Amino acid sequence: RVNDSPTAWTGSAGWAMPAAAVIVVGGIGLSVMLGSVVMAIAAVLVGALMVQFRRITITVDDTHLRTAFAWPGFIRVRIPLAEIERLEYVPDMRPVRYGGWGYRGSLRVLKKAAVVLRRGPGVIFALTGDRRYIVTVDEAESLARTVHARIG
Repeated sequence: RVNDSPTAWTGSAGWAMPAAAVIVVGGIGLSVMLGSVVMAIAAVLVGALMVQFRRITITVDDTHLRTAFAWPGFIRVRIPLAEIERLEYVPDMRPVRYGGWGYRGSLRVLKKAAVVLRRGPGVIFALTGDRRYIVTVDEAESLARTVHARIG
């Protein structure tokens, strides 16, 4: 879903839930075979974490680029537009090149972060302080145009 207007841009990207289900069911099945309660708990926790990454929503307004993750939304990324120095639209991002699927890195600690939920179009943002933020999203070209127009 994309909402492109003079005051805001909203887009999203997601991936199918079967991966989380396979991990939970497989982990619980393996833990039953091995008799490990700890493994069953770990499988449920990993599955719960994966659910966070089933969908992201990117929003651009007059002041910020925001990334919100699926309910319950423990993870959020908020970048002031003033911190975006330049950006690059990439028509075919490959997850393996950016650390795999999901949220990788940390803008504060590692100075780079990637939100890659699938192979496909995305945007690389070069930020102040030699930081880099990468995101795959539906209608990534429209996102790039909108942000570029707002940062000048």
